[in-house]
Amino acid sequence: MNYPVWVVPYLGGSWVIGIMAIIHIFVSHFAVGGGIFIAFTEQLAYSRQDDRIYDYLKRHSLFFLLVTTVIGAVTGPGIWWVIALVSPPGTAFLIQNFTWFWSLEYLAFAAEITTFFVYYYTWNRISKEQHLQLAWLYFGISVSTLIIINGIITFMLTPGNWLTSHNIFEGFFNPTYWPSVLLRLLIMFGLAGMYALITSSRIRDDEAFRTYMLRYSAKWLLPIFFLGPLAGLWYFSNIPQAAIDTIFTGIHASGVGNFSVLARAVYLAMILSGAVIIFAFVGPYLNPKGFSFKAALIFLFFGLMVTGISEWSREMLRKPYVIYGYMYSNGILRDQIENINRIGFLRASKWALASTPTIPEPATMPSATGQGELIFRYQCMSCHTQTGYRSMKRLLLDRDRDAILALLDILHETDPKKNPYIGIMPPLAGTREEMSALADYLATINHPQKRI
Repeated sequence: MNYPVWVVPYLGGSWVIGIMAIIHIFVSHFAVGGGIFIAFTEQLAYSRQDDRIYDYLKRHSLFFLLVTTVIGAVTGPGIWWVIALVSPPGTAFLIQNFTWFWSLEYLAFAAEITTFFVYYYTWNRISKEQHLQLAWLYFGISVSTLIIINGIITFMLTPGNWLTSHNIFEGFFNPTYWPSVLLRLLIMFGLAGMYALITSSRIRDDEAFRTYMLRYSAKWLLPIFFLGPLAGLWYFSNIPQAAIDTIFTGIHASGVGNFSVLARAVYLAMILSGAVIIFAFVGPYLNPKGFSFKAALIFLFFGLMVTGISEWSREMLRKPYVIYGYMYSNGILRDQIENINRIGFLRASKWALASTPTIPEPATMPSATGQGELIFRYQCMSCHTQTGYRSMKRLLLDRDRDAILALLDILHETDPKKNPYIGIMPPLAGTREEMSALADYLATINHPQKRI
C-alpha cells in the first residue's frame, strides 16, 4: 500500500521467503546447537584427556565453520533482502519497533562469528584450558542470539499486551517467548546431534571410537524426545485461540477427509518427528556399525523436512496477519480497514498510483481492469499468484464476473458471521466501485478476451 510491490511469477513472494528462511533456520539452529555440542564435547575430551575426541572435534569444527559461515552467512542477509521486498511494511515495523534489540542481536552475531574463527584457528596454538574457555564463550554468545531474536519472532504471532499498551518490552517478552526458547533449544540439541552424525560417520581406522561417537551423537536427540511434547503443549497453550481452532477444526474433520492444510502439516510434522527419533535409536545407537555416511545424509534430510514443515506451520498459524491482530499479511493495518472502505483503497495508497503526480481524480484513473489489477497486486499477491502458487486461475475456475463479484462481496465483510474466510484471509478493503473493478480484472485471468 505504501511501498512498491515485488511480483514473483508462479512461485510467489511468500515461498521465496519460505525457502530462504527454512534453509537459514536449519543452519542457524545448528550454529547454536552445534556450539553447545562443541562446548560439552570438548569438556568431555578435557575431562578424559582423550586425544581422539580432540582430533574429532577439530575436524567437526571445520565442518561447523564452513556450514555456518558460508550457508548461514549467505541466507541470513538473504532473508532480509526477501522480506524487505515481499513485505516492506512488516519489515519496517519490526525494525522501527525493535531497533535496540536488533542492534544487540547484530553485535552478538558479530561476536559469535569472531569467537568461532578464533576458536578454530587456535587449535594446538593455545593451552587446552584456554581453548575450552573459548568453546564455552562461543556457547554463551550463540545462545544469546537465540534469546534476542526469539522475542521478535514470537512477537509476530503473540504480541500479547503490546496490542493495547504498545510497551515494547511487553511485546518482546510475549506469551510464547519462554515456551519458544525452550522448544527451540530442544530442537537445536537435536540438530546438533544430526549434524554430528555426519562427521561421526566419517571416522575411519578406529571402529570402536566411531561406534562411541555415533552413539554419543544420537543421544543428543533424547531431550527433544522426552521434553519436546511438553514444550510443544506449553507453546500451543499460549497461541491465539483462533489459531488453535483452525488446527483442531481440521483435525476433527479428518475422519471424512475434509481436514485443513494446517492440520495436515501438523500430522506430517508429528509423523516425521517420530520417524526421526525411531531412526536415531534403531540406526546409529543400536546399529552404529551399519550406519553409513549416506544414511547420515538421509537422516539430515528428514531433519530439514521436519524443520521446514514446522516453520511453515508456525507461519500459517499467524494468518491472516504478519503481526497478529495488528497488521494483515498484505501490509494493511487492521484499524485502517474502516477508513479505506470509506475513502477508497487507491486513494489511500501512496504507491498504487505512483505514476500519477497527485491524488487522481476519476477522469485520470486507470481503466476499471487497470484499477482491479492494482488492487489485486497490493491486497492479494502477498499470498496469491495469477497462475502459480495459490493461483487465482485455479481458484476462480469458470466463475464469471458476477460470480466473482459475489465472492468479493463476501470477502469484503469484516463480520465473521458474514465472511467465513475472515480467519485465514484479510478482508478486502475498498469501496464498492473498487470491488467491482477487482472483479473486472479477475474475470480476465481465465478469460483474457474480456479485458475491459
